[in-house]
Amino acid sequence: MRIAHLISQFYPYLGGAEICIHNICTALKENGEQATVITSSPAPAAAPAVNYEIIHLSPRTNGLFRRSHILGGIYLGYALKKLQNRYRFDLWQVTMGYPLGTFAVNFFRKQSLPCLLRCCGEDIQRFPEINYGYRLDQKVDRLVREKYPRYDALIALTPSVQKDYLEIGVAADKIAVIPNGVDVQRFTQTAKDAALRKQFGADAQTPLILTVGRHHPKKGYQFIPEIAAGLKERGLRFVWLIVGRDFEEFNKKFPEAAQLGIRTIADLPSPGIEAFSLPSNHLVKLYRAADVFAFPTLLETFGMVLIEAMAAGLPIVTTDAPGVCDVIHHEQNGLCSPRGDTGAFVRNLAAVLENPTLSARLSQASTADARRYDWRQIVSQYLALYRRTLAKAGKK
Repeated sequence: MRIAHLISQFYPYLGGAEICIHNICTALKENGEQATVITSSPAPAAAPAVNYEIIHLSPRTNGLFRRSHILGGIYLGYALKKLQNRYRFDLWQVTMGYPLGTFAVNFFRKQSLPCLLRCCGEDIQRFPEINYGYRLDQKVDRLVREKYPRYDALIALTPSVQKDYLEIGVAADKIAVIPNGVDVQRFTQTAKDAALRKQFGADAQTPLILTVGRHHPKKGYQFIPEIAAGLKERGLRFVWLIVGRDFEEFNKKFPEAAQLGIRTIADLPSPGIEAFSLPSNHLVKLYRAADVFAFPTLLETFGMVLIEAMAAGLPIVTTDAPGVCDVIHHEQNGLCSPRGDTGAFVRNLAAVLENPTLSARLSQASTADARRYDWRQIVSQYLALYRRTLAKAGKK
């Protein structure tokens, strides 16, 4: 198989989607297949040491789409045709539906090339309450409804995303639900570090609550001070550590956070190719040092941090938000409250902090469920999808 992965951004810009593509391409090459990443992000100063090729489109690509969809589409078609003529790819996967996916499909259909689409969040989901989602723009929504169904297959990270695909007219038999993955071994082989806990003021008698992710309205961090205050009213001691980025606004809006036991810190990413093993080694150690994972989110496409917390064996307290409810099931592998309901979140989090038996049971469930998301399992599902798609197209 000769597989092309078209993705809007790639190394050194990394997140769940980029890590997924890296793992797939690495596995393809290890299996004797051909894998190539094609991205519209600028080339880094130093290329990463990977076993697959990374091709960077013109730095003007994203600027062209911002100026004009017509200009961006014309250039993209030209660039993809040039690459197809050179590499003779058997199948293309696009990661990020808008704008790349909506315009690339014109070329794929014209060339009769099998093609897959994997949406990542705001390119398919809508949440008007926080102005989230490209499809809130009616022109973009019409484009998405016209173009996405033209793909041979679409990858949904969760059943919630599957419902979004169905709502825009994608045929049910075109949708494959494949979640994101996690390197379980990295977590199980990382020892718990009592000294790391003490750095943040969490001794053996003070639980360390962990939340991970950038500060964004959909993450529900605006509820954390109220939840922390509710825990304090119950007489509970704790340190609540939020790890991510973009916390300037949060810290300004909630100056009382420190008195409530809340601390915000930036993650420390590993240098070079280690970055493809997100989360960073620093963050893995923080997961392993924590006592409970709290995630008051309003909306997720999947919620990578949830399976990272699972791999670390943490009891999880979260919400019933789309994307989350597909991964965490109340009283089975975590505790869920209605999104935005701070009172229910306080009760669930207090239950875990006050009940060691419940905490241990949820921790065991997390550890067991994490194995289903190991990257080896996830990559095998992608490879199987590629083979099915090529067989259906009569290519293999």
